[in-house]
Amino acid sequence: MPLLSRFNLPHLLPGLTLTLVLSLGALLLVKMPLPGIAMAGPLTLAMLLGILAGHLAGNRLEQLSTQGLHFSRHYLLRAGIILYGLRISFDDLQAAGLSALLIDLVVVAVTLATAAWVGIRWLKLEARTAVLIGAGSAICGAAAVLASAPTIRARQQAVPIAIATVVLFGSAAMVLYPWLFTQPWVQALFDNGDVAFGRLVGATTHEVAQVTAIAATLPEEAAHTAVVTKLMRVMLLVPVLLLLSQLFGREETPAAGTQRLPIPWFALVFMLLPLVNTLELLPDNLLMLLHQLDQLFLAMAMAALGFATRLSAIRAAGWKPMVLGALLFVLLLLGGTALTVLLG
Repeated sequence: MPLLSRFNLPHLLPGLTLTLVLSLGALLLVKMPLPGIAMAGPLTLAMLLGILAGHLAGNRLEQLSTQGLHFSRHYLLRAGIILYGLRISFDDLQAAGLSALLIDLVVVAVTLATAAWVGIRWLKLEARTAVLIGAGSAICGAAAVLASAPTIRARQQAVPIAIATVVLFGSAAMVLYPWLFTQPWVQALFDNGDVAFGRLVGATTHEVAQVTAIAATLPEEAAHTAVVTKLMRVMLLVPVLLLLSQLFGREETPAAGTQRLPIPWFALVFMLLPLVNTLELLPDNLLMLLHQLDQLFLAMAMAALGFATRLSAIRAAGWKPMVLGALLFVLLLLGGTALTVLLG
């Protein structure tokens, strides 16, 4: 059955228009010279605007927007994740070297395992919430949280909680890393290696946008290495999603009449697009347009998510998610530094 036949197009329009307006507002707001706006990034701002709109909107608007909001949260999200693959090319991955890949692999595996162990066993968080926080810290921030949530069937209210940890500690990294780079003892630790410090930034900072902001303060070679190392981490989203779909699929009991979760097909398509990028099959103008469309789709998904989020649910989650986010941030900083010194 074709996708659009599942929806009534006139019923889609109110919700799609709402998320489009909110996401465009976020994309415009992030360009304004306001304190702290650049740190948040367009995706987080779209979610915050969505939360505000959701609390101000009446029941009538919420009912009219239901189908369009659902479409944005599910289908535009997957389209945005797929297009994200066009930001990566195999030439970039080769330039970063095997050391960057090894560091990324260890960082992702250890961060996810620690999030599950500490979050579930020690902090007594719900398993899916702990995994979402771990995915956001380990891979690529809000995009990883959004991609992981449907794969593990996480509660909708757990997503903004996980994203909040990404925003807070990713912003802390944006302040901390440029300062660390100027310290003589850090330069000595990395043997004055700009490339090594770039690997550290790319392997341990939460969001691609946050890595880009840090890279702007670094020398050219370090900046390039930071971004490419980060994009390597983004590619690890696919095996992580495949693993999570199997782990959480087994949790569903046959007695409940459920089946194992399907493989996230959008993640597999995502893996093909770096090949398109490497072979230069698309002209530069079209590629730039698709990058903008990718950001717009993800922002619309975040706005739709925010619209359905209630602050009372975030407050009810308490301090434990932030404690887990803080522990993972310290682990990324210290563990990433040790790995970079040893392998880089």
